[in-house]
Parts: sequence; C-alpha cells; structure tokens
Amino acid sequence: MKFLFALVTLSFASVAGHASSDTDGTGNPGDNFSLEGALSLFKDAEDLEAFEKALNTESSEVNNLDLNEDGEVDCIRTEDFTEGDVHAIVLQAVLGEDEMQDIAVIEIEKTGAEEAVLQIVGDEEIYGEELRSSLGKLARIG
Repeated sequence: MKFLFALVTLSFASVAGHASSDTDGTGNPGDNFSLEGALSLFKDAEDLEAFEKALNTESSEVNNLDLNEDGEVDCIRTEDFTEGDVHAIVLQAVLGEDEMQDIAVIEIEKTGAEEAVLQIVGDEEIYGEELRSSLGKLARIG
C-alpha cells in the first residue's frame, strides 16, 4: 500500500457514522465492526501491514467481531487485489486455520496523478442487504 500513500496526500471526508456505534443495532454481525472506523484507520496507516495491525488493536474500537463464537475477537487480515488503477483491499475475519469470512472491501481507484477515490462496502452476510448498501462510504483522497 505504500504506493498509494506515496502517490497521494490523504484528506478524508466521511458521509456517514460508525457502523458499530451510530446504528440502532440491526442484530447483524456488522454491528460489531465499524466500516467508517476501518476506513479512518486505512487513511492513517503508512502501509497495509500497519493498517492490519491497527484493525486488530483493541484500542482502535473498530473490530469487536466474534463470528466463530469462541469468546475471542476475531483477527482481521487484509488481501490486496490490483487491476490497473483499481485496488480492492479485502478485509477477512480469521475463523480458523483455513477458514475466513469476508467482512468488507475497500475499493480504491486512482483518478489523477495525486487523486484517488475510495469506498468501503460491507459484506452482505455481515451487514445485511439493506444496511450493506447504505453503509458504503465514499471519500476522495488527494
């Protein structure tokens, strides 16, 4: 991710509140993971490794998922997929040694020499169909 952070000076504008704190609670697992919080951590991270570490830090208050119901907060890992000027950063909860559950995708599209648009979209299984689309966050960075 250093390429993105080296290309742009980040500024951030949010269009909605935290998924985990500003909703009335949907009963969906997504109530325990803040999409806006994740996007804010992404903006502040120096690279993908630092972003992943921040996601898994209790003090960030972004992740409180326990999808496998083992009494422990699930670790979140990131995967970066690139095609041209578009990146998809997939956030996955680690449920077991070989079991992952997608949580959200941060989509980044470079729109100029020093400008990009990013959006975070929650997984339908985690946020529900209606809430998932309303929680997509757009931010212009540059």
